[in-house]
Amino acid sequence: MLQFNQEQMDYVRNERAQFNSSQKTILGNASGLPTDFWKMIDTDVGLIQRDVLAVFNDLASAVSRPVPIGPISHEFIVASDSGQTHISLDGISDGAEDRTAYAHFSTPLPIVTRPFVYGWRLAENARAKGFSIDMAPRDSAMRGIAEDLEDLALNGSAKIVVGGSQLYGLRNDPLRNTRSTGVTLNVATGAQWVTEIVATLALLHADNFRTPATIYLNWNDWFYASNTDFSTTKGDKTILQRVMEIAGIASIVPASNVPANEIIAIVKRTDVVQVLNAMPSTIIPKFRANTHDDYKFVGMAAAAVQLRHDYSNQMGLAHSS
Repeated sequence: MLQFNQEQMDYVRNERAQFNSSQKTILGNASGLPTDFWKMIDTDVGLIQRDVLAVFNDLASAVSRPVPIGPISHEFIVASDSGQTHISLDGISDGAEDRTAYAHFSTPLPIVTRPFVYGWRLAENARAKGFSIDMAPRDSAMRGIAEDLEDLALNGSAKIVVGGSQLYGLRNDPLRNTRSTGVTLNVATGAQWVTEIVATLALLHADNFRTPATIYLNWNDWFYASNTDFSTTKGDKTILQRVMEIAGIASIVPASNVPANEIIAIVKRTDVVQVLNAMPSTIIPKFRANTHDDYKFVGMAAAAVQLRHDYSNQMGLAHSS
């Protein structure tokens, strides 16, 4: 789950403080929303995210990077080999001049929003009861945002394009390493599972990524592997236990939104993937001018998974489907 930095926290607090101030200024005796209301609004938002955002949160916990919310895309640079290293005893001669070539790429950074509303009479009734209010509208909006962030992490969006650069996900980045699975995983034998996982990791090895990778599986496939014996021998290990013994696996994460029979393996290093964090999931009030106006809010998050490659288009991402 993404964490707020100080600048992001200040932004949210200022938006809420300005709302309260505007209510008192414009409406006279109307008061702003009490602090306890905002505590209720923020409570359990993180739980909603953790329940849905299996892939996004796993990446965000390891490779998130705070970025300004202003730019609509964020650039990264790749560099070629600088040339031959010069070795000497005195270090005076630097050898041949640098021949490094550079290329620039960018990742679009969308803002995901979901509005929700409390009617003014409902709010006034809640005010009389210390602002004890049903959080169902908030939950619906924030769950929608969580689902959108997870979908963007996996599938990107053909509609999000900046300067010719499209937002891609783990399942469709054109430079990812791909192969076809040869079996249906939730009926496959233990030996077939090992074959599929090893073949997926081999794609990373072929692109010179030989460090441990995180694997994302469909939740039902993962559950099958975790409850099915690797062989018919009584008391044998489960398929999942045997798979975890394969060298080069850092962890296996089950995710509901990963399609069945797909295996996604990624090296969680910042030269391979970063979660651009311009604003974690939060809730902002919208201006209201009259006493009888509804209380309108917008749930929002600004984040994107940036998939990176080197100058030779090698990428630490493999996808079996």
